[in-house]
Amino acid sequence: MEIIIALVGGLVGGIAGALVSCKVISYAHYRYALKHGTDQESKKMVNLFQALYAELAAVWTGYQSLVGEDLEKADEADEVNFAGIFAASEHYFSVYDNSAQLLGVLDPDSGKQVIETYVHLKLFLDEVNNFARLSGKQREVRLQANINVYEAKEMRQQVEGYFDYLKKRQAQVKGLCLSTLELLKEFLALEKQSRTSVKVKI
Repeated sequence: MEIIIALVGGLVGGIAGALVSCKVISYAHYRYALKHGTDQESKKMVNLFQALYAELAAVWTGYQSLVGEDLEKADEADEVNFAGIFAASEHYFSVYDNSAQLLGVLDPDSGKQVIETYVHLKLFLDEVNNFARLSGKQREVRLQANINVYEAKEMRQQVEGYFDYLKKRQAQVKGLCLSTLELLKEFLALEKQSRTSVKVKI
């Protein structure tokens, strides 16, 4: 019970801190961009941010619906339903993969945050897939006619250890995704606001 309270407390604190710092970072990036660029570059960056926001929001929302919400609520590995799993090797990240070179024009903190978020999310989806395979293997071992008690116990320990790890990773990756979505949203809001008042060169 203490582990769950600690995880929830850490998650809430991490997300709150990330959202506050996100506003500061997005404004810093906006000011940085104002100094360095042209209208054409501005449009390219706005389009990139809109596309990254749409892509990250779609992948994260889909993952949460299929696995993430169950993983957050589960106390045991058997409670997680793997109805459908995202694989990072699929083309869910085509916007990021095809525009990674453009992230170099961002201020260092914002660029680092976007890159870290995508890298961690891709890795996490692979980890979730590995867990699903390991859970399937454990079920096979349990259903064998001649159960090897030692093997079954070892598999159970592996699954439980991996499950505990995934719970922590879920909280970490969720914090990264939500704060990066907020960063992108803040930048787009600032850009839209500037268009209604003055012409901005980014």
